[in-house]
Amino acid sequence: MELILLPLIRFLFGGLSMASGRASRIFAILALVADAALLGKLAVSLSTGISPAIILGGWDRGLGIAFVGDQMGLTFAALTWGLGVAVVLYTWRDALRPYFFMLLHLLIGASYALVLTKDLFNTYVILELLTLASFLLVGYGRRPRQIWASLRYLILCSLGMSLFLFGIAIVYYHTRSLDLTEIAVRIATDPGAPWVRLAAALLVGGVAVKAGVFLFSLWLPAAHARAIPAVSALLSGVVIKMGVVVLFRLSGVFPLGLTFTVLGFATGLLGILYAVQTYDVKRLLAFSTLSQIGYLLIGFGVGSEAARLGAIDYAVAHGLFKGLLFLAVGEAARIVGTSDLRALVLNRNAIPGATRAALIVGVLGIIGMPPFAGFAAKAVLESALHPTIFHAAVGLLSVGTAVSFAKLAPLLFARSSGRTDRTRAASYGWLGGTVVLFLPLSATIVPRSLLTATLVWPAFLEAIAAILLGLGLYRLVRNRPFRLPQGVFRIEEGTLVILAGFFLIYVLLLNG
Repeated sequence: MELILLPLIRFLFGGLSMASGRASRIFAILALVADAALLGKLAVSLSTGISPAIILGGWDRGLGIAFVGDQMGLTFAALTWGLGVAVVLYTWRDALRPYFFMLLHLLIGASYALVLTKDLFNTYVILELLTLASFLLVGYGRRPRQIWASLRYLILCSLGMSLFLFGIAIVYYHTRSLDLTEIAVRIATDPGAPWVRLAAALLVGGVAVKAGVFLFSLWLPAAHARAIPAVSALLSGVVIKMGVVVLFRLSGVFPLGLTFTVLGFATGLLGILYAVQTYDVKRLLAFSTLSQIGYLLIGFGVGSEAARLGAIDYAVAHGLFKGLLFLAVGEAARIVGTSDLRALVLNRNAIPGATRAALIVGVLGIIGMPPFAGFAAKAVLESALHPTIFHAAVGLLSVGTAVSFAKLAPLLFARSSGRTDRTRAASYGWLGGTVVLFLPLSATIVPRSLLTATLVWPAFLEAIAAILLGLGLYRLVRNRPFRLPQGVFRIEEGTLVILAGFFLIYVLLLNG
């Protein structure tokens, strides 16, 4: 029953928020409490070896509306809940309309539904619902640039979902099923069939628009930079991760090893280059989101159980420290009046102490400083890749991440003259605590034996070496600005890039 109640209660509270107005914040708290109880019940069921499942609509499995509870679904549902707590605390004193809370409930409820389904058409419907909620949240402030960024997001995601729907049609025509478990069994009998490659290219190309893959998610920098901080945190921590969940599900059905490793390295490298080049801190965080998705794709592409677990672990860590960074940077930009790094550095003493502490924890987390979240999760992933070229690729991306965040160093070491609102400080403490104490959380995702085997001295030394090398490289390149193409982020070029990306995926599948 908890599988159905998790999304339905959120949708109910969304309607109540619009109807009641002033009680919106109270309903947000009640929803979080109800979610915690239901997620706890699901965790207990899974710990006893029971995977709850329910099929609605009067159809058999494969056509009915199926919801299945598994460890991965619970993991990402818990991540969504945790970020929901942080956003409610962060916005507690903001003058937000009930409309915002209705959209917040809708987005979180749709996320719960997505992580608990393994049905392709259900996935499509829920992704469309997420697109609608995200579109309205990005444009919530109703400023011209916010509205345009939200429209760009809507148009590009609509193109992606059209590709995804074509892929569903091909799969159903050949398998007469929409259930991923049944589809995997049928594809295993002939994985090299031409229709399998075409369907996989359409499905992956479509959902990649939502998942932060560089060639496809070209709406992301503008949407993150223009949206209010709470929405940016949700986009990076929740919405992007929903696309990652779908890619993970597809990786267990279709032969996507080569495709994911190539896309992963390209996404990581291009994201880092654009992050190094920009001086708008919110855009820097957006580009770093793209680069970090590269780790996950490489982990999924390698395909071993340890690599997949490491990628999932890193996805959770990324959601936590990136949510923290977006909230803290948003507060700093509000105080200074701009998100331009040079202005923030000039006025860095105006940044409150709690906000600065959140920035420090978030930056240490994302660059992989031991024992913070980025290091703990990346150590598991890298241990599964050692000593291959994939390990070297992840190491290179780690160095690039340190290079791109080295420019924030002046913000981290200064005196603070202002105070942070208590609820915002609580939001920072909630997320910052999980980033600092991520190892116990990792033990709920990764088997303790694997976790213990990965946290060895070479892993610590490698992480420190990547950070030091990144800081050194930044000193060499900081006075050598370079330009990268910006036209790809416009709708016209972005549409063509997405279509070109689909053909790239198809070629990779032909050669994989």
